Amino acid sequence: MMSEFKRQHPIAAVTRVIESIKQNFVTIVILLFIGTSNTEGYFIYFLLGGIAITLVSGVLSWVVFRYRVHEDELQIKKGVLVKSNMYLSKDRIQVIDITEGLLQRMFGLVKVEVKTAGGGTETATISAISRGDAEALRAELRKKRAATEAGEGEAEEVYEAEEEVLGQWQLSTKDLVFAAFTSGNFGLIASILGAVSGQMDEFINEETIEYVYEALPGYSDVTLIVGIVVTIIVVSWTLSFLGVIFKYSDFQLEKTSKELIITSGLLERKHITVPFDRIQAVRFVEGIFRQPFGYGMLYVESAGFDQTQKGRSIVIVPFIASSNISAFLAEFLEEYKEPEYQIRPPRKTLWRYIRRPNYFVLPLIPIAWYMMEYGWLSLLVIPLLGYLGWLRYKEAGLGLEGKILRMRYRVLSRTTAIVKKNRIQNIETSQNPFQDNKGIQNLTVTAASGAGGLGFETADISLTDTSKVLKWLVNEAVEEEEPEANGLAQTEL
Repeated sequence: MMSEFKRQHPIAAVTRVIESIKQNFVTIVILLFIGTSNTEGYFIYFLLGGIAITLVSGVLSWVVFRYRVHEDELQIKKGVLVKSNMYLSKDRIQVIDITEGLLQRMFGLVKVEVKTAGGGTETATISAISRGDAEALRAELRKKRAATEAGEGEAEEVYEAEEEVLGQWQLSTKDLVFAAFTSGNFGLIASILGAVSGQMDEFINEETIEYVYEALPGYSDVTLIVGIVVTIIVVSWTLSFLGVIFKYSDFQLEKTSKELIITSGLLERKHITVPFDRIQAVRFVEGIFRQPFGYGMLYVESAGFDQTQKGRSIVIVPFIASSNISAFLAEFLEEYKEPEYQIRPPRKTLWRYIRRPNYFVLPLIPIAWYMMEYGWLSLLVIPLLGYLGWLRYKEAGLGLEGKILRMRYRVLSRTTAIVKKNRIQNIETSQNPFQDNKGIQNLTVTAASGAGGLGFETADISLTDTSKVLKWLVNEAVEEEEPEANGLAQTEL
C-alpha cells in the first residue's frame, strides 16, 4: 500500500520547461525572427527571462507536488499560489499511460498519466518517477477492494489479474522507412516554413539577391522563386521523414481482453492504452502518396473521458496494406467487419462531383491571368480538380450489415469509416434547392465521441438510399433498448 506521500524526481522541474517550449515552439520561432529584426536583439533577453521564470515555477511546483495511493484513491497535492487536492477513485480509472521522454530516459524515469471516466475530472499527470515506481503505482491502482464476510468495515485487497496478451502486431523496419517516405505531413511543415521565411527580411534582401545573381550566372527571378520553393519542399519532406521515424520506431500493438496497448517512439517512448468500450469508430486513411502503393494508416476514434471532452484519434497501425485490413480487424477488432457497399451516388450526380472542386478556383483564374505573367497556367488546375471530383464520385459509398455501417469518402485522402450502430449519435441529411430538383441529399453520420461527436459525410445520395439508412438506424431502437447505448438517433430531413 502506497500510503505515504511521495515526490517526483527533481528533473520534473526541467521537464515542465521543455513541455512549455514544445507547446509554443512555432510561436517562439516566429517571434524570435520578428523580435530580433525589430528590437536589435533585446527580444532574446525577454525570451531567456521567460524560460528562467518557467524554470523557477517548475522548481516550486516540484516542491509542493506530492502523490500517494490511500485506500481506494489516488491522491495528489499540487499548486504553488493556489493549492489544490485531487482525488481519483480506483473504480473510475480507465487508462494509465506511461511515456518516456528523451530527458526522462536519460535518468531512467517515466511520465504517468491517469485518466478517469466521466465526472469532469482532469487527467492526473506525474511527470518524473522511476520505472519501478510507475509499475508499482499502476499495480496498486488496479487492485480491487471487496468487503469480506468477517464484518462491515473490514476489506481485503484483490489484485486484478494481469491481462493475457491475445494478439500482437509490430511495424517492421522496412515498413517504417516506407511509411516515412510516403508521409503527407510535409505540406503542413512547408506552410510553417513559408510563414517563417516571410519574416526573414534581414537575410533575404536586395543585396543577397544580387549576390546570388552574380555568383550563379543565368539565374532569374523565376529560377530564384523555383529554387526557394524546391528548398522548402526538400527541407519539409526531410523533417516529415524524420518525424515519422522518431514517432513510430519500434511500434508495437498488443491486444488483451479489455484494451489495446500501443508502444512506440524513438526519442519519446509512449505506452498508450485504448479500452475497447471507449472505441467509437475505426477509420482507415489512404493518403495521396500511399494509396497508389495500396497502403494506409488505421485509426480508432476514442471517446473523451467525460461528455464535455473531445475524443481523440489514435493511430493503432501507422502503415498497413489495404488488402490486409479485413484480416487485421478480424484479429484485433472482430466486431468491426466490412460490409459490402450497397449504396453509391447515382450516375446523374457525376457532373456535380466533377465540377464541385472547381467552384472556389474558377473566380480566381481570371485574376491570376491578369495579374501574373504566367497566370494562364492556372487553367491547368481545372482538369486536376475535375479528376479529383471524379475520384470522389467513383469511391463514395455506404454499406450496411447487421449492426455495422461502413462509409467511404474522399477529401484529398481516401477515408473508410466503420461505425457500430449503437455508437452512432445521429444521422443528418441536408439538401439545397439544386439537390431537391434532382432528388438527392447529403448524408452525415456522427459517431458519439465526447463534445460535438465525429462526423463522416457522403454527398449526393438518392432519397431512397438515405431513407434506407435512416430506417436501418431507427430499427436499432425497436430491436434493442440498451440503457448505456450511445445511439440517441436524431434525424433531420
